[in-house]
Amino acid sequence: MAGLVAIGVWAWSDIRSAVYQDWGSWVLDRRLRGEPATVSRYLNDKKGQIAEAVRGWFGSPSAPKPPPAPSAGPPPKEPPAIANGDLVGRLVIPRLHLNAIVREGAGEDTLDVALGHIPHTAFPGEKGNVGIAGHRDTIFRSLRQIGKDDLIQFQTLSGKYAYEVESTEIVKPSDVGVLDAGDHAEITLVTCYPFYYVGSAPDRFIVKARLVSESSAGQEVAATKAPAVPRERETAARSGIQRVNFQVSENHSRELVPGISFGLSRADAGRRRANGWMWVMPDRRTIWLRDQAAYEPVVFYGFRDGQKRELTITRVSENSVAGYLTVYGESRAAAEHSRRGGTDNKRRRRPRPTPWARRADSPGCSACRRPYTRPAF
Repeated sequence: MAGLVAIGVWAWSDIRSAVYQDWGSWVLDRRLRGEPATVSRYLNDKKGQIAEAVRGWFGSPSAPKPPPAPSAGPPPKEPPAIANGDLVGRLVIPRLHLNAIVREGAGEDTLDVALGHIPHTAFPGEKGNVGIAGHRDTIFRSLRQIGKDDLIQFQTLSGKYAYEVESTEIVKPSDVGVLDAGDHAEITLVTCYPFYYVGSAPDRFIVKARLVSESSAGQEVAATKAPAVPRERETAARSGIQRVNFQVSENHSRELVPGISFGLSRADAGRRRANGWMWVMPDRRTIWLRDQAAYEPVVFYGFRDGQKRELTITRVSENSVAGYLTVYGESRAAAEHSRRGGTDNKRRRRPRPTPWARRADSPGCSACRRPYTRPAF
């Protein structure tokens, strides 16, 4: 019985969200055309669409469409005051096939049916940081597959704005600095992380994108792209989290931070999966990556220091992969190592010879005269 109730609740949640998304999209389109948007008009339109679909199923000729009503013209540039729960616009990520209505507010009543514009952040068209929140298990489910240079489109009553993804990162819920306004117009998408976590997720997945164009009243203006500030340094300065980017070719390896190396055995660009390994020198262990998918982080902890680390592959090409290693609470020495590109300029000390290698050329032990042999591990 409890299982049936749970299924019913889940189905009602999905139906409620789908109905609201359809209604919100219809209202936005009507307002963009300067036409009234009422429930009765919405129901009449839906009735007409259903009748048209039924005629199509049975092969009946379609009824002639009436001529479009004259438009009242584009809305004014200045948006009206927006209250909590009001319609803000529509957010689209074409590559992920994500199309969702955005409401004002980030409460559960909003996020259950739509994306939410985080209060006290900028609106599209304003200078600053536009904050958008969503649930990882509903509308933002596909956000785990987002990548650099992906396009994010935001349609509002004031115009249409295009953003280009610059970076992704993982932060703690208390790290609200990701919503601070910068020197340029940008948008920040926020959802819970990990995506497949059961229960209240401990982290937040952040997507940063910069405004590249905006259109209003039929004109499109390209935004000036200022020099990018490395997000890895900002993140490390704020919360002690260090992110090291890498790119490795097949049958090659690279030391990402002191003591942690990554090697690539095979890259499958079609399936966006890869085979490889990680060598964790302090723990003297190998972590094998078999059929590892992009944007599915490999989380591991140090045996000695308990430090959390995540390796994430973001791009799989024909013979190489790219991604980043996230180290939580990395030391200054490791940060300096990654800044130099993963190479250690200090002179390495020669390792001390092992007991069996020290006298490998001797005839044997002076006590028992047995030959030296390397012990088996």
